[in-house]
Amino acid sequence: MQTIRDLAGLAALDDAFLRQLITRRIDERCDGLPYDPDVNGFFVVMVPGDGVAVVEAALGTPLLRNPVSGVEYGHPDFTPIFEYAGRHARWYELVFLGAGDDGVTLFVPRHPDVEPRLLTLAAEYAVSEPVEV
Repeated sequence: MQTIRDLAGLAALDDAFLRQLITRRIDERCDGLPYDPDVNGFFVVMVPGDGVAVVEAALGTPLLRNPVSGVEYGHPDFTPIFEYAGRHARWYELVFLGAGDDGVTLFVPRHPDVEPRLLTLAAEYAVSEPVEV
């Protein structure tokens, strides 16, 4: 797992698409001002093999249980705690409120070594991002 709180951390990402996407999200949030993770939120990049508990600790919130209602994912009354879920070619993007004005964004790889329930949750709620030409 990688936590990105500055541009050096962003530059260290191996995935060019993800670097571009996070750069775009920072630009959208900062509106020309310097990036400040305490104001603009930060980014968590999950890697295959990361356990859900480790990612939840980095986010400060549960992923498969709504912390307000206590309802677990899979129950008919479940509602996710994230505000936005996006689907990209190799990633899911989940945005949670709470860290700064723009919250924290989790990127979940669409990979078989990721917790299947998390992938199913993300797939169920995600909207596809438009393809840029």
